Parts: sequence; structure tokens; C-alpha cells
Amino acid sequence: MALDATAVSLLVLGLLIVLAALADRLAGGALSAVPGAVRDTSIVGVLVALAGVPFALVATDEALAAADSPVLGWVVEYRTPGLTTAAEVVSLVGGTVGTGGLAVLSAVVLFGRGHRRTALIWVLGVVAGSVTIRLVKLAVERPRPPEYLRLAPETTASLPSGHALMSALGLGLTAAAVIALTVGTPRAALVRAVVVVLAVLGALLIGASRVYLGVHWTTDVVAGWLLGAALATTCITLARVLDARDRLDDSPAPNPWLRDPVTDSPKD
Repeated sequence: MALDATAVSLLVLGLLIVLAALADRLAGGALSAVPGAVRDTSIVGVLVALAGVPFALVATDEALAAADSPVLGWVVEYRTPGLTTAAEVVSLVGGTVGTGGLAVLSAVVLFGRGHRRTALIWVLGVVAGSVTIRLVKLAVERPRPPEYLRLAPETTASLPSGHALMSALGLGLTAAAVIALTVGTPRAALVRAVVVVLAVLGALLIGASRVYLGVHWTTDVVAGWLLGAALATTCITLARVLDARDRLDDSPAPNPWLRDPVTDSPKD
């Protein structure tokens, strides 16, 4: 079942308008007041629209095949026993249960530290990611690479890569939780840099392992990364906007969710 590119774009635009209006209403008009919130909402739209490109091209598949086949051929040519073992370990550890579970664990920590609503958003984000993987696979039904090239058994459809989506979502939410919980500590900037780098590298390695093992095309993985990043950005922005609604102007304690995740600057 192929999706028309125009329909995807219109659907994404309409959904973003509804979500932005709802978030702004829930926050009492705080969306524009939260540093980076409007920008992040726009980023979500761009990520989802880009992820929709492979879905729109599945009908003919020539364009996807032209992009995917050379990459898979190159990977197969340079396979080695050592790299295969490493890819299998990364794929196993970085499965949807592992990375999604890590985000849920970070939600438990957030809940224990008093960020109960944010913890709920994290859990709902992981659930949304799991549902998205299953629904999109059923809707698109893209075949996986030829079975003789695969180094791991898989029975579901190929697009998107569940490993890639959940790694971007789970590691992104975990990194955001660590950053928020360490705001104001002596090494907050160092922690921020380290967890962001680890989250990005982790997601890249997990997605790459799926291509190496021959169970996904490269565009499956890229679409998964984009959707996962979009969901993570949505969860983080929603948490910040809803907290903005509750913040008291004279509160002495800084709220970590009101800091711009890019510039790390608080709201004036």
C-alpha cells in the first residue's frame, strides 16, 4: 500500500497545526513563550515529511532500489566474521525492547524525582513508537532484502526499521531525562555533551547494524531514525510546554524543561 507524497505532506501539515494549537491551548498560550518550542514543532514537521518520502516511493520502488541496492552490495562485499559478530551484538542489545525499555527506565527515574507528568509522556511516547512501527509496516508492506543476503531471521515487513525508530526515540528521551536531571550541577555542560553524543552514536550504530545484517534497506533505517527523532522531539517539546503552563514566575527553582535544548538558555 503506497502513500501519495502530496497526501502525506497535507496530512503532516494538518496534524502539526492541530498539535501545535492543542499544545498552545493546554499551555495557556505558552508555546511561543517556551524557548525553541515553535522551532521544535517545525522540526517535527520536517522530520515526518522527510520520513514520508520512502513511503511515497514504495509503489514503484525504482528510486528506492537505486539508492539501497549499491549500499547493501557494498556492505555484503566487506563483511567479516568480526564485524558480523559486532553487528549481531549491537542489534541484539539495541532492539526495540532494549532501547524502549531504557526510555521507560528513565521515566521511572523522572517519576521518582517528581517529574510525574513528564514520566507519563515518556511512557506514552514509547507506546506511540511501538504502535507506529507496527501500523506503518502493515500499511506499507515493503519486502525486506533477499533472504540469501540476510544474516538474521525476520518475518515482518521492512519499512520502517523498528530498531532505528526506537533507538532514536528511546535514546533521545533517555538523553533528555539525564540532561534535565543534571541541570544546575557542576558538570552539567559536560554531561549534556556526553549523553547527546552517546545517544546519536548509539542510534547510528544500531541502525547501521540492521543494514549490515541484511535485514533492512538503508532507506528503512533512515525513515526509522527520522520518525523516532520526530517522536522524541514531540515528547520533549510537549513536556516543556506543559510545564510552562504550571511555572510560577516567582519560583526560585529553575525548571529544566523550560531551557532551550539547543542553546541551553532559560526563558527570560
